[in-house]
Amino acid sequence: MVFVRSLINPHSPAGRLVFEHVDEYKLFLSRPLLEEIFEALNRPELTAKYRTREVNYPRIFQLLEQAPVVQVGEIPLVVRDPKDDMVVATAVAAHAGYIVSEDHDLLDLDLSESHGFRVINVATFLNLLLRPE
Repeated sequence: MVFVRSLINPHSPAGRLVFEHVDEYKLFLSRPLLEEIFEALNRPELTAKYRTREVNYPRIFQLLEQAPVVQVGEIPLVVRDPKDDMVVATAVAAHAGYIVSEDHDLLDLDLSESHGFRVINVATFLNLLLRPE
């Protein structure tokens, strides 16, 4: 949903992350995640509230086509909300270092030992990107 939030409001912290810092991290996708992104953008409650019809779809497609699409294997049941398990499965398949989320079902997990990555929020990830080396 961080990606969807960035599309709805490109000036939000999520939007800044996705659009201004896109060259500073590697976005990974999977087929289930792509389906979720486009399904969310077409939800009637979102289209009515946020005018998602005004989203810059060419820019979205440009960002998405640059991201490697990984094949997820079996989707583990590790998150309170089973719909979020595909996010974990995508991160595992991508050998990701982080999942960036504002969803507490994901943020409350400690996956660093079992899966080798951390789940952090947008502000924390932006701070990591912006800190001097």
